Amino acid sequence: MSEIDLSTKKRQAPIGVAILFILNLRKAINLFIPFLFLKYGAGSSLLGISLYAIGIILFLGFIAFSYFEYKNFFFYAVEDKFIIERGVFRKDKTTIPFERIQTVHTAQNLAQQIFKVVGLKIDTAGSADNEIEIPALDRSYARSLQEYLLKKKEKDKKQQSEPGEEETIEQPEVESWEKPILKLSIKDLLKVGLTENHLRSGLILFAVVNGYIWQFEEFLLEPFEPYLEEAEGWLTQWVLLLPFTILVFVVVSVAFSLIRIVLRYYNLQFFLNERGLVLKSGLLKRNEFHVPRNKIQYFKWSSNPLRKLLGFKTFVVKQAGVNENREDKRTVSVPGCKNKQLIDVLQEFYPERYSGKFHRLGSHRLLFFQRFIWLVIMPSIIVTASFYASELTWHYFVPIPLFVILGAFWAHKFQRSVQFRTNGDVIEIKKGWIFPSHLSITMYKLQNVSLNRSIFQRRRDLSTLVFFTAAGDESMPHLSHNDAIDIYNFVLYKIESSQKSWM
Repeated sequence: MSEIDLSTKKRQAPIGVAILFILNLRKAINLFIPFLFLKYGAGSSLLGISLYAIGIILFLGFIAFSYFEYKNFFFYAVEDKFIIERGVFRKDKTTIPFERIQTVHTAQNLAQQIFKVVGLKIDTAGSADNEIEIPALDRSYARSLQEYLLKKKEKDKKQQSEPGEEETIEQPEVESWEKPILKLSIKDLLKVGLTENHLRSGLILFAVVNGYIWQFEEFLLEPFEPYLEEAEGWLTQWVLLLPFTILVFVVVSVAFSLIRIVLRYYNLQFFLNERGLVLKSGLLKRNEFHVPRNKIQYFKWSSNPLRKLLGFKTFVVKQAGVNENREDKRTVSVPGCKNKQLIDVLQEFYPERYSGKFHRLGSHRLLFFQRFIWLVIMPSIIVTASFYASELTWHYFVPIPLFVILGAFWAHKFQRSVQFRTNGDVIEIKKGWIFPSHLSITMYKLQNVSLNRSIFQRRRDLSTLVFFTAAGDESMPHLSHNDAIDIYNFVLYKIESSQKSWM
């Protein structure tokens, strides 16, 4: 692939005018159209002008705005910087040093797929969101630009890490290779969708639909008012409606899970290469994520009862710079991963995991009492008190002892499942019985470790360890204080003595 020339200003593909128009129109629809139609009605007018005429004027205005936005959008390179200029009424100039580039992704929404162009997104060090995006490039040019930016980034980092070396000495190029790990067919996606957490899917859908209904209540519910008045009589017979409501909720939740999985993971391809990990997936929006080796902080995988029956795990790559407080769209999550495929990835990135003997430690039974009291006993007391205050018959109290027994069994199994192990180079934490999760971190990726003790832990000579990485923190609760001190000191020693970079 020949290297592109960015010494002069470059524009996007000409079809970029259409892409920008669609993006601007979508923003306008989300912001203004609901307000205008809900406030004034489709047949009303504003300042003597009908809303249809206003719509046509706005439509033509967005075409003109998108054209000038395209004409004023340039990208080029100057020395060790990549620069983007854009703006119609206000000119913006974004300058990014090559060494600050973390990853370069490509993405295709439905419009970009129709017009056969791709968007290029560039992540930089310290940015919570994508720093810049070029919405419309020919696929071959986007691939060349992606390679150009990544090579420039690697070259600048080498020059900074080795300032004493002459620039004339060329570094040998790393041989390119690619190893496919996983490809999901439609059949696999259906299996993954059917083994999703349908309760969570149903609650998410309910929250979204409920939010829209209450926001536009007058407009959306007006046609159904006669039926709603008739339904009020049925609501008094809630016992008869309950089984039907549960059935509808289950069917809708399963359907929503299937649709969401197919849209997000359609034609999923997951493979390794010399730079790191690559994930391609999506139907209406096709994403291609590249995760460099240095940005990978640790791996995490989880399952549920249904997926355990099929041998499936959800594999997540925790990378530096991803916001842990929300579901980041750049998070690399691979569903339908089998144990063999998981081992292939771990052997490639964590070979030290398969050398040396692991030392295991479990969580103290204090964890059982905490879970049992807060998640079983307290709810049982509240429910019992409310039933008693309502003067309900004894039949309503029968399930409560059964709930307490099952809750005690669950809390016991959960406490036994929480385990910590290390072989001196890798630490791993396992949690969960019904929904087990497992994480693996190499020592040199750790930035810090803290040892915490509550009042209850001090009385029992226990401590909690918290491990900090650039992708977030993970904890191991209720270890013996002596064991926790030994691990704490050893991890600090490994962090201070390691010559490997965590980034």
